[in-house]
Amino acid sequence: MPLSPVVRLTRRDRQVDLLLSPDPDDHWWTLHHAGGSTEKAWTMRFGARTPAEIVAAVTDALTTSAADSPADPMQVLEHAGWKHTVLDHQISSPDGFVTVSRHPLGAMNVEVTAAHDGPWASEPTARTAWRAYFSDHTPPHLATAVLAGLVSTEPLLRDEKGMAPFLRYSVPIAPERVPAHQAESALRDRVDRLATQRTGTPPPPQPPGGPLPRRTR
Repeated sequence: MPLSPVVRLTRRDRQVDLLLSPDPDDHWWTLHHAGGSTEKAWTMRFGARTPAEIVAAVTDALTTSAADSPADPMQVLEHAGWKHTVLDHQISSPDGFVTVSRHPLGAMNVEVTAAHDGPWASEPTARTAWRAYFSDHTPPHLATAVLAGLVSTEPLLRDEKGMAPFLRYSVPIAPERVPAHQAESALRDRVDRLATQRTGTPPPPQPPGGPLPRRTR
């Protein structure tokens, strides 16, 4: 539909859809597998402020082997020092801002909160930054891709002015100049990297300055 903010991408086998549907009251990103004779249907949903790197990590994982992924995605969090809460099915980050819950049948919920509203606030208040949901039967290596992003310590490149105020004061920010050629070539470098994973062909040389720093959180 012309001028529609809704975007749907469908894999060639028509088994998987990635839907971007900007809705302030619902999830923005939905990845759905229709299922088949050998695989049950599953769905992953991500809220509006979910870092693009998180969604990209999942779509990348769709194109790679699950051989190196742990059978239990929660192991990624446990190895990073996250602790189970009083509820056995729930685990939280050391700072308490991220909680991951797993239901008995396998579905998972991720909730990321921020605890500052800015220097004008008398007391910091917890606010939800973004949420994600993985249904039963979601492949473990896709869930692992998300959880690995949550424990990553690599920086994200963001325009500070474009960040929501309560997020701007909730994370450490280090100003950094990014050469124009790096920003312009980021998408091309990403496409080349994904193509290399599928074909095994060495990627082309990087432009001076190297690729943009990446992180999946």
